[in-house]
Amino acid sequence: MKTKSKPMGMLIALFISSAAMAQNAEQQYLSSDPININGYVQEELPPTDAELESIKGELTKQKNQIIVTKEKKKRYDQLSDSTEKLSEEMEDLISERKDAQEKIDKYNKKIDCLMATGYKPGCDEFVEKPAPKPKKIAEDEVKMVAAAPAVKAKVKESEGFGSDIKVLPYTGMTTYMSDNNNLESNIGAGLRVESNVDSRFSVGIGFAYTTMQTQDFGTGYFDSGYMNYYNSFYNGRTIDYSNMNFGLYGKFFFLKNERFRPYAGAGLGYNRTTLEYANNNAASSSYGGYGYGFNNSGYYGYNLGNEEVVTSSINAELMLGSEIILTEMVGVNLELNYQRGLGSNLSTENGINAFNAPDQQRLQDLSDELASANIISIFAGMLIQF
Repeated sequence: MKTKSKPMGMLIALFISSAAMAQNAEQQYLSSDPININGYVQEELPPTDAELESIKGELTKQKNQIIVTKEKKKRYDQLSDSTEKLSEEMEDLISERKDAQEKIDKYNKKIDCLMATGYKPGCDEFVEKPAPKPKKIAEDEVKMVAAAPAVKAKVKESEGFGSDIKVLPYTGMTTYMSDNNNLESNIGAGLRVESNVDSRFSVGIGFAYTTMQTQDFGTGYFDSGYMNYYNSFYNGRTIDYSNMNFGLYGKFFFLKNERFRPYAGAGLGYNRTTLEYANNNAASSSYGGYGYGFNNSGYYGYNLGNEEVVTSSINAELMLGSEIILTEMVGVNLELNYQRGLGSNLSTENGINAFNAPDQQRLQDLSDELASANIISIFAGMLIQF
């Protein structure tokens, strides 16, 4: 009995060991690299050209869609701006059309009123309304005489350009405002001659003359400790300024043929300007008898005296004022005037060379600054009509 049990145990142990080895072999086979039919390890296949072209085509398609989307957005923005501009232009067109239609209707109504044989209601603007007839009173046989209507003062109607001439002498104050200076004139006066083109427009020519003085304090720092040639310590040299202006202008009157005639106007002018020092004698080598720094070439090596700047320039002007008619031939003119130079000076003439002449250079700098200054004037004058 014991002999049979021992072989049976060995057989069972051998079976269990074979099963375990078979399982390990199967696991090793599943985890190993794949092999082909010839027993070699199978390599990974590279992507085909068709697959690469497909991916490349998809990328190109997406890039094109991005470009198209951006272009669409840009076009939509342009379309929005264009639509807004079109809307504004249409609004202006509609407004102008309404204004034109109102003028046409008013003109047709005026013609209708003037062609009517008698007074037509609603024509007060174009035809004088007849005075009402006095009522007859049976009990009173006294005839009443209507009072004459009050006569409204009017300016005579213009018969065209050149039919009437106006002469306007005037005077006033002028202020020059620039970045570094704020100067006021001593004398500002002028004369204008103009003619009415019609009851609202007039054109004319004018001449104006302006003078003023200012102190060049920069000269006071030149050799201030030695009582220099022109100054005592820090007193500056006096600069004389004069300007002649020749202009062409036009006016628009807001009211027709009234005693009080406010207007606005604009014009162009030509300026001839001179700047020089009041004491403009040349420095000499015998100044004061001491000869401090003087030589034949000037004062301490600098040229002093005979400094002068003469310039030509063009300016634009705007005007706002009023004519006040006192009689048929005489009136008063009040005006606020603004001028500004157009660009720099057309030409410049210097009294001496600015090299080694500091005062000449300061005159040139002041002239250039005043050429682009804001010029504001207030004028009052007479009006004489012929």
